[in-house]
Amino acid sequence: TAANVYQFLKESCNSSINADVSAFPACSVAGIPGVKKWYFASHVICGYYQFCSSDWEEINFDTQKNEDSLQTSIDECLGAIQNFEEEDNNSRESLSMTDIYDEAAESLHQLADKLPAPGRAMVDVILKAVECDGPKLKDCLPVIGALKHLREWHSAQVTIAANDSKGSWQKIADYLSADFVSLDNVMNIIDLKELWRGRIQIWERKFGSEVRFPEFCLKSTSAKTFSTSCLRSCFAVKKDQQSRNTDALPEAVFHYYGPALEFLQMVVLSDLPSFCISDLEFNLSLTRKSIKETSSLLLDQISSFSGKVGALFTLPCNVSSVVIPSPAQLSAKKWKEYMARKPRVITVPEIELKGESCRYYFLIQGNSSGGCKATLIHSASQINGTAALAAINGKLKTKAEETE
Repeated sequence: TAANVYQFLKESCNSSINADVSAFPACSVAGIPGVKKWYFASHVICGYYQFCSSDWEEINFDTQKNEDSLQTSIDECLGAIQNFEEEDNNSRESLSMTDIYDEAAESLHQLADKLPAPGRAMVDVILKAVECDGPKLKDCLPVIGALKHLREWHSAQVTIAANDSKGSWQKIADYLSADFVSLDNVMNIIDLKELWRGRIQIWERKFGSEVRFPEFCLKSTSAKTFSTSCLRSCFAVKKDQQSRNTDALPEAVFHYYGPALEFLQMVVLSDLPSFCISDLEFNLSLTRKSIKETSSLLLDQISSFSGKVGALFTLPCNVSSVVIPSPAQLSAKKWKEYMARKPRVITVPEIELKGESCRYYFLIQGNSSGGCKATLIHSASQINGTAALAAINGKLKTKAEETE
């Protein structure tokens, strides 16, 4: 199964990169966003034996490298289990299932510690259930705790692949806020169009309170070109200048997207200058099927907005010229210390990322098919003087017509 999922990701990711889809453009003049990359890790428990990837392995798009890398990973897994079996059987079979799951939990915690700083990656965890009844909860609590660490502090989306969702699997799913899929649908779990996951946040400044709606995502659609003539000519000139002088090309920078789309205000479309509205559109939807009613209700409300009005949201983003290391506040050690205090509500530690603070602006409305679309609104730094130039040109043209 691990080999099949790896192969599927290799083929799908390769096709998605070559496809004509829209992605978030640079939100800063510092440079262009780094190339999208995909990573994979597996953990297999087989009786009293187990194998875990030592690190996240990058999925290369070079076919030969991919096959070699995949074969090495699978060979390591099979070789490790075979070596275990050749050892003194009593040395492993004397272990209890609790010991086995303790080892597994430590391996998963180590993988969690190697994840980048928040906002840089989206994590999908697929838990394939071989046994119908599922493991005993008292045995596998450490593993569930490690998956909870990934879920709460690294925003991992957990999906359980099982033909039967009864017994302990249901309890595990409830605790991890996980979805169920049948074993036949394992390959349909990962949505390659997702660009961002998080929550929608509405802040009432007057009373100092906020409301949060979890489990939202932005998905890419077919790419479109800019239709606004002044912007198109501006970007064409910039592109032409860059092609003449390779030294002028902006360096690739690293974008760390915020965890929440923040509501700004309701707007009437006629109040928005046309040169601020881009042709880049994204889909706003829910990440999970079994979602909280409040989030579904909010999505229904936004989808009812007609073509004349919309809701303006902003997505914070940190731009850094270097990769920000994984913060110690989210480490497995801190997680264990935190959970030892038995908190009633699990909160995420505050992380202050270094770099340039920028923002994306989205106009969110209903689309014709009952869902929601998010249109990118150009900020002042992105337009960089073009808006003022267009406004002046418009006024000059109007005066000339009046004179005639």
